[in-house]
This record gives sequence, C-alpha cells and structure tokens, in this order.
Amino acid sequence: MNYIIIKMAKLLLAQLGLVIPKDSDKNDELADLKDILEYGCQYSIRETDISAFESYLNLLKPIWIHFNTQSPDIISLQLLIQLIQNKISDFHTLLETLPIELLNSHEISIPVKLERFIMEGSYSKLFDYKQHLNQWIWDQLLFTIRNQIALSQETAYQSLPINDAATLLYFKNQSELMEFSKQRGWSVSPSTQHLVFKQYNLDDKQIYTIPSKNMISHSLNYAKELESIV
Repeated sequence: MNYIIIKMAKLLLAQLGLVIPKDSDKNDELADLKDILEYGCQYSIRETDISAFESYLNLLKPIWIHFNTQSPDIISLQLLIQLIQNKISDFHTLLETLPIELLNSHEISIPVKLERFIMEGSYSKLFDYKQHLNQWIWDQLLFTIRNQIALSQETAYQSLPINDAATLLYFKNQSELMEFSKQRGWSVSPSTQHLVFKQYNLDDKQIYTIPSKNMISHSLNYAKELESIV
C-alpha cells in the first residue's frame, strides 16, 4: 500500500513537471498531493513502517518549501521517531531548523517535553503523555527508556530483587521482565529471587544484598498509579 502511494506521488510530481512548480495554476494539484503525502506519513506510522514514513517525508519537503509551510503533526512524528531511535543529535538539529511558531505549537511541545524527561531521568513523567501518542510509538519509547534504565542498573549494581527490577523497568508482570532480562543476558537466582546482571555471573552464594532502597523508593511511589496504564 505504501509503495503504491509513493509511486503515485512520484508520478504526479513528474506530471506536474517539477518538484517545485513555477506555474501558479499547478498549486491546486500540488496542494492535493501535499495532503496525500501527509496522510501517507500518518498511515505509515499506523502501519509501523518507518522507511515509508521517511519516503513520504522526503517527497513532502520540497512541497513544504514551495508553500512556505510545514505540518506540525508530521514534524512531531519525525521528532518522536528520532527520539525512539535515540538519535538525540538529529532531534536537536531538527529543532534548530524550525520556525518559532512551530516550536511553540502543542504538537512540537510533546516530543520536546518527552526528550527533556528522558534526559533528566524523570521517566515516570512520560506516562502523563501516553494518551497523546500512537500506541506503537509509545511501545517503542518505553522500550528505549527501559534499555536506558537497564544500562544504569547494570552499571550501578551487581543484582537487584526481581520485584524491584520490575518496578524500575515499568513491567506489570514477571513474564515480561523475564523476556527482557533474557534479551539483555541477565540471569536469575532462584534462591534469592534476584536478577544478576551479565557482567558479574555470580552464583547464588555470592549475591549480595544490594542497598537499592534509595534508588527505587521514588519509583515505588508510582507503582500503583502506573499499574493500570503501563
């Protein structure tokens, strides 16, 4: 479906005779094409097809230049994709190119706030914006921050109690946590109910009681509140 729309868009551009038309009588056709391509961007996100989104966006850019306009919805999606891909440098580069009216828009404010929360480590605040995001983007964002949290855990601790790790990583059940742990190469100590991080490879007798109360107390305050929405 995306492939067909992209091919049709390229054909229409060719029929118009250029990427940025000089003839004012072609503006109506180009405006229609802009609407089609912007819809294609949104459709691609619903279909979780980032490559198609980028293709639509590349076709849109010269049309936006022609009309001296940009869609805040599409730019917001572009920023969110950069965020879930952890392309923070690209994220800030794009922001620097945006006009002030776009920067002040509600649509752009959402990825800007999410990026700030991530950089601050204020992960619990992200959940206030879940309702503003496409479900797939939310899932990918959650996956990204879980990996960032996991990296911090691996750096700071040898192991953590399973329940505490689940809370810190915003998992509702242990089966999801176990699958995530497997992907990161963590092991489980059945006798102590700890997750052991891969760089230590400790046996049960070597697992220490980790002083994690200070680290997890803030997250535990959100556990009940977030349980119904994660």
